[in-house]
Amino acid sequence: MSSHLEADITPETSSAYLAAVRSAAVPARYRLLQEHLASLDADVRASERARLAGWRPRLVGSPYAGSAANLAAYLAFREHDIRELQDELAILGLSSLGRVEANVRAGIAAVRATLDAILGDASSPTRIARLSRLRDRQSRILVERTDALLGPEPPDRRCRVMVTMPSEAATDAHLVTGLVERGMDIARINGAHDDPQAWREMAGRVRDAEHATGRPCRILLDLPGPKLRIAPLPSGPGSMRLKAPKDGKGPSILTLDGSGAPGTTGSGGQAVPRVAVDPRWLGRLRVGVAVTCVDARGRRRTLQVVERTSPQAVSVSTQKGIALAQGVVLRHSGSSKATASTTIGPFEPAPGTIVIQVGDVVRFAAEQPAARPERHGGDADTPTITCAQAGMIETLQVGHRVLIDDGHVVTEVEAVDAGGVTLRVKATRRPRERLKADQGLNFPDSPIRLRGLSPDDLVALDVAVDVADLVGLSFAQDAADLDHLIDELDARGADQLGVVAKIETKRGVEHLPDIIVAAAARRPLGVMIARGDLAVEIGYERLAEMQEQLLWLCEAAHVPAIWATQVLESLVKTGIPTRAELTDAAMAQRAECVMLNKGPRILEGVETLVDVIGRMESHQSKKTPRLRALESW
Repeated sequence: MSSHLEADITPETSSAYLAAVRSAAVPARYRLLQEHLASLDADVRASERARLAGWRPRLVGSPYAGSAANLAAYLAFREHDIRELQDELAILGLSSLGRVEANVRAGIAAVRATLDAILGDASSPTRIARLSRLRDRQSRILVERTDALLGPEPPDRRCRVMVTMPSEAATDAHLVTGLVERGMDIARINGAHDDPQAWREMAGRVRDAEHATGRPCRILLDLPGPKLRIAPLPSGPGSMRLKAPKDGKGPSILTLDGSGAPGTTGSGGQAVPRVAVDPRWLGRLRVGVAVTCVDARGRRRTLQVVERTSPQAVSVSTQKGIALAQGVVLRHSGSSKATASTTIGPFEPAPGTIVIQVGDVVRFAAEQPAARPERHGGDADTPTITCAQAGMIETLQVGHRVLIDDGHVVTEVEAVDAGGVTLRVKATRRPRERLKADQGLNFPDSPIRLRGLSPDDLVALDVAVDVADLVGLSFAQDAADLDHLIDELDARGADQLGVVAKIETKRGVEHLPDIIVAAAARRPLGVMIARGDLAVEIGYERLAEMQEQLLWLCEAAHVPAIWATQVLESLVKTGIPTRAELTDAAMAQRAECVMLNKGPRILEGVETLVDVIGRMESHQSKKTPRLRALESW
């Protein structure tokens, strides 16, 4: 066999070369491996230079140039399948090149220097020592950039904890202080919810909590981003339904209201549902009186008057489930002689919904019809949805998938016409699903391009400049998106505001190296692995593989990664974690930050996450196992 590989390393040439290595005597094996590594190194350098040529205009004068070169080298290195080479290196007690992300070329050079030393090169120990110092310096770059973006490392762990602020964080100082006390390092304000005043109040509570606890806490304001969601559907007649109380929580409470206002369902911030009744009838009610009815489902029910809350309102309780609608008759015995009655008045219109099942057809139109849809394709009542973001149907073709509500409903384009497309329901999470406004839409097969910041984004950006340390860009898809955001920040004089690029589409994954270079060359950058939309876009079966690859890429780029979506979700919502989500949280500590979403048990969620990642950091650092003494045996 030739002493040098004359062609680029391919799976065929690599396998042939390594077959020769395995058949050679031990000294010859070292020499052949050295030649193989030299050829690999040359290929990596050539590919690195080619990629860097495209990035160079962005890197002139930027301190990020060295990290960009390492990212280019890593991408070049990972163009090769070196699994057989790794096996040979490991058999001989050498580094298998499996953990070279922080400094790729130095990692390859260190193995080559070690082989030189084995083969008698007296200068190799000096080279190895120099390369070791270089790799240590490169490894510290990620730590320094994480500190700059996410705040100082907590004393008890490396990985930070981010928490999405619930609406009550705007007014509940005790909640926010409790989160910071338990270990929240970054408060995430979601610009897709609440309003600018609430965002400012949340930020104020976080700053107060920092002062009260003595713990630093950064603030990330996520821009609303494109609203790839179902637009409001035509509303239906209002009604109110209460489930039977469970788990010893006491009776359900509702208000009988004689003010003339329509009834409500108890949603949209209305804590207690309200039923509109005649004020004269209401005036005869007394505490303890029983009110009876046959409800909207034909069931006899009794309501007990428990309190008069105002001259025009009383609170009543029920121990059983009840369904009320306009026209239901309420009766009470105001005296021993007569039974008074009233008819329930109108309710506020109920948000529109569509009930579907597998096999149904749904119309996805450019505009929502004002009334019932006209006959389409022979079906008189085909339900219609639209997208809150305009221009989503132009690129859809027959066979493309449209996924709804985080992929819980899978549809496929069956026909295309001038006004929209026809979707056939292919799969659902439950036998019957309900489509409603604000459910997410994903178009994994369609080249949909979302360009620019919306007016809502710019409003949120103005608030971020005043109150936040970082700003998050949803659905970052290419370098131009980051350029636009940073230009807007520069125009507002926010030179040091950090940026988080949220990766949640196939296009975002494909363009991630360019996204990183475009942003990190201009200011502190982090990458959020937004696993919810990303899983829907690329397929759930690929998510585990992809989240690993994104972690490796971020480490090679020397930018911190944020692991997000459904971390400890059951615990945060119910107080009881699943075994799978605890394992997921343990894996998450390899990122520089882990994000929890809001929920009723969020304080417990923070405590548990801090405990899990603290334990795991003694066993694992990025891809490297750490062999702490075992204590169970």
